[in-house]
Amino acid sequence: MITYFDSSSIIKWFFDEPFSDLAHQARQESSVCVTSSIAFPEVLSAINRAWKDNRYSKSEMEGVRKEFLRVWSDFALVPVNETILNQTERQIFIHNLRSFDAIHLVSARLLRAKSDIPTFFSCFDRRLNQAAKKEEFNVHQFK
Repeated sequence: MITYFDSSSIIKWFFDEPFSDLAHQARQESSVCVTSSIAFPEVLSAINRAWKDNRYSKSEMEGVRKEFLRVWSDFALVPVNETILNQTERQIFIHNLRSFDAIHLVSARLLRAKSDIPTFFSCFDRRLNQAAKKEEFNVHQFK
């Protein structure tokens, strides 16, 4: 199975948060882990915010940052290009998505269109998860 991970799912690999177990399970069950190139600054920003919000010490954050940089190369990346940007308009207005969320959904849709292997959409943002479900992706079931 191919799994498309948005940044809300990737960050759960590094922090003990609600539903981290689901993110880890999706990672373990995937033959290929895919994300958009925009996930790189999104995840780094989340790591920095956790430190700035005093959720973790600076040394803990440095360890998380280094581990993220190490696993980043394991991802197959969907680069943001003009095709993706042009298709975000539809996703933003149909599903009421934020900009980067629309990029993630369009990236996953293009990935699925190019593959014969089922694509799972791993996401923990409720609005984006609902949009992916409406786009007929298999998604996490969480409350």
